[in-house]
Amino acid sequence: MVTSDCLEHFTYEDFDLTRVESQYPKICPIRSCRTKVVNVPTSRGEQPFCSKHGIRLHSRTFVYWNGIERKDEARLRNFHVRPDIASEVALRSVEKAESHRLGYEMSEDALTWNVFVGLAEAGKLSNAVHFLTGREVSAEPDLYLWGELVDVRNCTRKRFEPLDAVRGELEKGIKRFKTEPDAMLVLDGKFIICVEAKFGSGNPLVYEGKVEEGQKPTDRAGLLQRYLDRANAQTKRNIDRNGIGQVFHGQLFRNVVFASEMASKMGKGCDWHVVNLVSSTQWQCGRSSNRYSFDSPEAHVRSYLRQDRQNCFSFQTWEGLHRSLINNAANLGGLQTYMRSKSAHYRRAFDLQ
Repeated sequence: MVTSDCLEHFTYEDFDLTRVESQYPKICPIRSCRTKVVNVPTSRGEQPFCSKHGIRLHSRTFVYWNGIERKDEARLRNFHVRPDIASEVALRSVEKAESHRLGYEMSEDALTWNVFVGLAEAGKLSNAVHFLTGREVSAEPDLYLWGELVDVRNCTRKRFEPLDAVRGELEKGIKRFKTEPDAMLVLDGKFIICVEAKFGSGNPLVYEGKVEEGQKPTDRAGLLQRYLDRANAQTKRNIDRNGIGQVFHGQLFRNVVFASEMASKMGKGCDWHVVNLVSSTQWQCGRSSNRYSFDSPEAHVRSYLRQDRQNCFSFQTWEGLHRSLINNAANLGGLQTYMRSKSAHYRRAFDLQ
């Protein structure tokens, strides 16, 4: 059985780019490594693996991999901040979608965890609210990732009940990939912020296609019928379906509906906001298509929000968050190092100059 005892995590400085010129590297991309790679079986066929460094090589990227029986060890190598809590919250969650991808170099979930949990440990989530939404809050919000509370002080575990309730109402019959805000910042009874985080991928657009039983609709009519037609009266007032243009971001639309619905369940007067958080560095390399967009969605989303609700959506970048909150902050040195050294396709992930 092929395994690795390596528990290190790697930065862009650890890689020799001359070793990764081909689509599938034939040698380990770590500088000066002389270990012969071997092929290991995956769901997509065999792929090269370095047993010394515990990485499986994919097309232009890598995955932390320590062997079939050591999946948790491998995935936790991608969690630089509070891996002790990540072991319980991220790896043990029965609701978390695509948990098998948590050890991927390009994992948006691992990036989201490291940054937001790092901010939570430093007591900077209220500052994050101001950066993301432009609004001031008087207290530190609770942090939920994929619907799970992340409590850095007491390690309390619980689900965000309004999310599960809205899923039960709007996504009854959906078996896989239910709507799952990457991060939620919650001031109980007052404010909920849903963050749809992206790293190397673009925002999904609606498209006509065959949808199997138990899957979410992907076309315009199907999304409106399932999510808006079933929503409460307040959400229907917040969203003007006639304002939806030709460019329609399906995932962001679901986040808007869910945010409005969850706020209604949290009490009268509870406000909501949706943020699309992306990497400007990585998006410069992205190519928009009829399925995915790498352009700002702000104008398109706000076009279908009622006039006094248009400020409930914003478009921000990881790089901007770093400049505003993390750069040179005395108590965020570890997070500073993480973002400055983070790799993407073996190269520097963020241009933070």
